Amino acid sequence: MSDQTKSRSANPAVSRWFFVCFLVALAFHFWGMTVGWQSKNLPGNEFRQTQTAISTYWIEADNDFSPAYPTPVLGKPWSIPMEFPLYQWITVAVHRTTDWSLTKSGRAVSIACFYLLLPAVFLLLRRWRVATGHRWAVLAVIVSCPFYIYFTRGVLIETMALLCSLWFWVAFERAVAGRSKAWLAVAVLAGSGAGLVKVTTFLLYLLPAAVWALTRLWRHRRSEWRTDLVWMTASVAVPFAVTLWWLQYADATKAQNPLAAFIVSGNLTEFNLGTNATRFSAELWLTKLRMVATNLTALPVLLGCALLLLGPARRRWREVLACLGWFAAVLLLFPVLYALHDYYYAANTVLLLLAIGLVVVALAESQVSVWLKVFVLAVVLGGQGWRYLDHYYPSQSQITEGGDGLTRSLQGVTQPRDVIVVLGQDWSSITPYYARRRALMMRDKIAHDPDLVETALRNLDGEKIGALVIVGSDKAGEQWLIDRAAARGLGRQPTYLWRNARVFVPRAREAETVKILMTQNYPEVSVASGVEVPRRNLANHWVTVADLWPWERTPFLEMAPQPVRFFSQFGPAADGSSGVLMFGAHPETRLVFRLPAGSHVLRAAVQLKLDAYRADLADNEATDGVEIVLNVIAPDGTTRTLASRYFDPRQNQADRGERRPLEFGFALEQAAEVELVFLPGPAGNLTRDWIELGPLTITPVGHRISTEAQ
Repeated sequence: MSDQTKSRSANPAVSRWFFVCFLVALAFHFWGMTVGWQSKNLPGNEFRQTQTAISTYWIEADNDFSPAYPTPVLGKPWSIPMEFPLYQWITVAVHRTTDWSLTKSGRAVSIACFYLLLPAVFLLLRRWRVATGHRWAVLAVIVSCPFYIYFTRGVLIETMALLCSLWFWVAFERAVAGRSKAWLAVAVLAGSGAGLVKVTTFLLYLLPAAVWALTRLWRHRRSEWRTDLVWMTASVAVPFAVTLWWLQYADATKAQNPLAAFIVSGNLTEFNLGTNATRFSAELWLTKLRMVATNLTALPVLLGCALLLLGPARRRWREVLACLGWFAAVLLLFPVLYALHDYYYAANTVLLLLAIGLVVVALAESQVSVWLKVFVLAVVLGGQGWRYLDHYYPSQSQITEGGDGLTRSLQGVTQPRDVIVVLGQDWSSITPYYARRRALMMRDKIAHDPDLVETALRNLDGEKIGALVIVGSDKAGEQWLIDRAAARGLGRQPTYLWRNARVFVPRAREAETVKILMTQNYPEVSVASGVEVPRRNLANHWVTVADLWPWERTPFLEMAPQPVRFFSQFGPAADGSSGVLMFGAHPETRLVFRLPAGSHVLRAAVQLKLDAYRADLADNEATDGVEIVLNVIAPDGTTRTLASRYFDPRQNQADRGERRPLEFGFALEQAAEVELVFLPGPAGNLTRDWIELGPLTITPVGHRISTEAQ
């Protein structure tokens, strides 16, 4: 890369149009930041976002700003620090200052970091002698990138790490070349931040700084190389020292947790740096190429830039290939990380975008027309904008409360300081974060190790286990875990189910848990087989429907409007075996509806099953029919009959069969209550009066009836 800093001149008209394009792209990016802003879910590698978010949540909840900050997903000790919590601390500070939710605060911090790195890119472009007016084109390419629109909005440390790394690169070169103490201070601060927040991103931008440093030392080998070396050392000494300190501190803290050994640095070397096998794995490279082509920008943009590089944009082929090579080198250096984690590309996608931007710059420096230069940039920006709208917008625009039926139910049936134990979700923070609970996540690899699991459970002594969740069936070690949980007061049988998850709760709270579940109606949650649902005596007395628990209202679901109160001699019941929910209206049953004045029509279906009136039944063993009466209730409680029907399939063939129509038309002079009554037949015999009422509607007809019309 060139060490020259004198920028080439730019056509004023092109510069103005490039600046306009940048403003449009910036506005589009800012609009993208608002998409789904109110949503509480975390789209885009939810596994990693919830890991950052749960740390932030518990830092704020416990007011714990120590370096050994809580990430309560692997049991006690709760601290398993990955990155230095600078991002988390700032997020909590924004939350407390603005009163935004932690989710919005985390997003705001990420967005601010992205916008603050743009000046660093602007300054870096000087090293390639890019005219000031042409730099707007490069920035426009960066801010219109669909990947950055999507992931800049994440609760992630990535843009903060990129911000620090880019400013370190700028400051390092300027401090050394200009002997500037101010830039030296920036290099020390930015480098320290980059190393603490995310060392892999810092390493990425140390590479060009190192190449520049070695080149400068070689060029000055006969003059001032010693002075250069002193300034270089001063720029990196503190960042290197604090990075090493943090790695050692984090490892020592993680080592205290029996389940965290797998994330100690020494055990992550192969995963982080890969092996020769993974570095040159065709399968992993295909995965990474798919990510590049699908997630980072629009594929037609890449192909178009490749063609331009062979033609009018070839004057900058060295810089473009350097950026592309640098971008690809990272995929080689960290082969597994970039194959498994899409969000990792936040660190190096800017290099790919620099390559695209430099193609546009080279075209701007050529002799083609002004309008063609502007048109090409507009096509690049439009292609990237289209890719965002097509690929990312659908998921980002969804507004949800976050989580699912499992996490909402766990939050509802456990206490805020309870611990949940989960088997079958690896060490994902998703469930504990959305449930707002600390967790002991049992990874499948250790669940069958009784000694390790017992140690982890023993560490929870003094804590209350609010629930055991087992996701999937026949999990290794699940029965042993159930037994250990039972010894700590949990039930041996699941209390409720969610999809393929079984949830065990403390025996002492099972009845309360079932009541909460039945009351709240959590999505896809059902009471487990064998668990007794609490029931109240609703028979033989008047009951107000508004006072019913949600599950007690099931018999009335197919009524519109629903009654305001009812009397059922034997209690309300419902039968949906025929595919239609039928209300059990065995006499004596009374349903009271509150209606406005005017004409109305009541439509429903009624039926008596064949066994109620079989021909082989004696008269005293068969139904004698049911009297259906519609009354209006006066303010003083007296009733007046509006309509009636005697339903007797034993004597009336038209009443036989399923769902026989029932229709009453009536008029009310003023708003009133009407009562639909089911009474025994003329003999007063209740035998086999199993009448069922199908979907019922009471609808207004025409206008209000006047007194004169009556």
